[in-house]
Amino acid sequence: MKLLLFFSISLLCVHTLQCQTLQEDPLEKIYQADIKSTATTILERYKDAAKYRNEDFPMNSAGFQLFQKDIVSNLVSVLALENWVVESADAQESPLSGTFSNRLLKTINHYNVIMEVRLVEIDEIGIAVPMVICLPSGNEKYPGICCFSGHSQNGLRDLVVDTNSYQKGIAVRLARRGFITIAVEKIDAGYLSTKFPSGNDEFAVAKSYLGQGQTVRSHQLKACIVAAEILAAHPRLRGKQLGATGVSLGGWLSVQTALLNDRIRVVADFGRKTVSMPEIEGKARLANNDICHVLPGMLSISQRNLITLAFAPRRLFAGHGRKDVGSHQQSFTYFQDLFEKQYEALGKKRNYSYHIHDGGDTMPADAVLNFFEDYFE
Repeated sequence: MKLLLFFSISLLCVHTLQCQTLQEDPLEKIYQADIKSTATTILERYKDAAKYRNEDFPMNSAGFQLFQKDIVSNLVSVLALENWVVESADAQESPLSGTFSNRLLKTINHYNVIMEVRLVEIDEIGIAVPMVICLPSGNEKYPGICCFSGHSQNGLRDLVVDTNSYQKGIAVRLARRGFITIAVEKIDAGYLSTKFPSGNDEFAVAKSYLGQGQTVRSHQLKACIVAAEILAAHPRLRGKQLGATGVSLGGWLSVQTALLNDRIRVVADFGRKTVSMPEIEGKARLANNDICHVLPGMLSISQRNLITLAFAPRRLFAGHGRKDVGSHQQSFTYFQDLFEKQYEALGKKRNYSYHIHDGGDTMPADAVLNFFEDYFE
């Protein structure tokens, strides 16, 4: 009896689902000829509205300077960073000295590298950000490199402790090769996550900030700018020699920090070489699935590849991994070819180099180490 009842209910459910599936939709035929998806509308309107597009390049020097100024001023405006721009690269005292406190928790020796374990409280955002300065042994002075984290549950740890991570412990590797580095925690992950010491709160933090009219990128860049100021003032920094590097999100942070802090003269950028609205096989697509990379208002100025282009003509080493399919599809159109032509038009062709490695979205540690050694020799 129970078995018969079970089959009867099952047949009823199947019949109900079939009726729902076969039910005629009178609206479909009416709308079909006259409607288009919202995504299609966004793509069409963006193409008409963006101030700068790939086809505007290469520009002559005068035109490029206007573009560069426009990109930086808009980046500052949309991220509310008006009081965080550092333009006095040769100044001894930081113009931001009153905006943060820098506390040394402990000095340790790990991997034969001296590590100053620091906690940097940034008053405006109320976050104490873990940062580690890595130093070669001895008292000599060396060039400095800011190391910014990509997406990870272990941002700072990937840069300083885990040399097998996709970020390859690049801060400690650089220190072993004769650089002083500062590695910065992501403000929504790792030691700052709700699952300390390893976790990822990116989506929750991004939504919470957006609800307050703020963005993660704005606050992360404040931490990155401050890190550059701390490293620039370190007694073991050689001269004014300061660079930046990172993979994935860390690559984007490296360039954007350098646009806002003139102390950074050289960048090794291995951020993913993708844009928000790529043309793939002749068809435009929406591709920005990462809320972290939403910079309110910037798409009305340009796609994000052109934000990076604004770093020209300073020395830029960039690239991607062959196994990173998105980057491999888009890099030549939106990055490598476009950038090479613009650097050449500015008479600085040698200041741009591009490296394609055999991995995916990972830090090509040896290539980056060799690049900085060559640059600072």
